[in-house]
Amino acid sequence: MKHENGEDLRLLQLQFIGKILAGFTHEIKNYLAIIKESNGLIEDLISLGKTSQGDSEQYLEITRSIEEYIEKTNNLFRYLNRFAHRMDSQLATFNLNETLEELIALVTRFANQKKISIGKDFQEDIPPIYSNPSLVQFVAFSFLHEKIKNLDNNSKITIQTAAAENTVKLRIIPEGNFLKGNDDSPSITYEKLEKIIKQLGGNIVQEKEKETLITLAMNSP
Repeated sequence: MKHENGEDLRLLQLQFIGKILAGFTHEIKNYLAIIKESNGLIEDLISLGKTSQGDSEQYLEITRSIEEYIEKTNNLFRYLNRFAHRMDSQLATFNLNETLEELIALVTRFANQKKISIGKDFQEDIPPIYSNPSLVQFVAFSFLHEKIKNLDNNSKITIQTAAAENTVKLRIIPEGNFLKGNDDSPSITYEKLEKIIKQLGGNIVQEKEKETLITLAMNSP
């Protein structure tokens, strides 16, 4: 699939990948630091001779915490692996919910920095679509990240998906105040994002209260 200003688009996608990797590495470092701290606590308890049966619950608590963060680390690696493989081919059949789920996991750090929660309202039986998964993800990220950047602290963003006729709809709904002097115009212009989606057979609408609605066609392979 050809796109105008292909070099510009590639540069923007590289910036997108860079932001995703930066968020990923920070989260992994945080998880490893917590695991190291928990492990150190166990060592301290042992060295202090606190190994009686009465301390067993404290040990279990620490080991459960370690297991929890190991699982979180594994999940992040799994999401990153799927994210990387979405760039294997320009066109593929994929599930929009899964694509958004991994995107949310990989941008959570940016939201957490401002205590912004990201909610999911996905249609469970949403049909697969045939399109360019990495470009769809890139466009969704552009709007999602810009809303995170411009919303005030303690806000909320809900991501909805639904199927209608021969289309799948993605709606990004911000709830909260936008910072003064900012708007939710993405770093890449709205016109360029709209052009990308149109070339994929869909369209974008900016609705009331700065909601974004992206409609994608269920094209056949």
